[in-house]
Amino acid sequence: MLTRIVLGVALLTCASAVWAADGQQIFEQKCKTCHSIGGVGGPMAKLGGPLDDVGAKRDQAWLEAYFKDPKSKIPDSKMPKMNLSDADWAAVTQYMLTLKGGGK
Repeated sequence: MLTRIVLGVALLTCASAVWAADGQQIFEQKCKTCHSIGGVGGPMAKLGGPLDDVGAKRDQAWLEAYFKDPKSKIPDSKMPKMNLSDADWAAVTQYMLTLKGGGK
């Protein structure tokens, strides 16, 4: 029984790491234009701002709600609703939760 629990935790940990990696790729393709991490961003990065420590400031539920409808959490948000699949948003959310400062 204990072996199954340990194996399950290990698999979830690996899956989360892979999911976060996918989220990083999606960030690079879809979000980097308007945001930066570690001082590296796209041509409009000042508009969206840095996300270096978003994982330390926001939790999963907040991020998921914000991504679905940015104005629901920040009424004057400039972020448009993005047309990404639920799976892509979940991956981006997991990646954002890894950002605890320092551009990592």
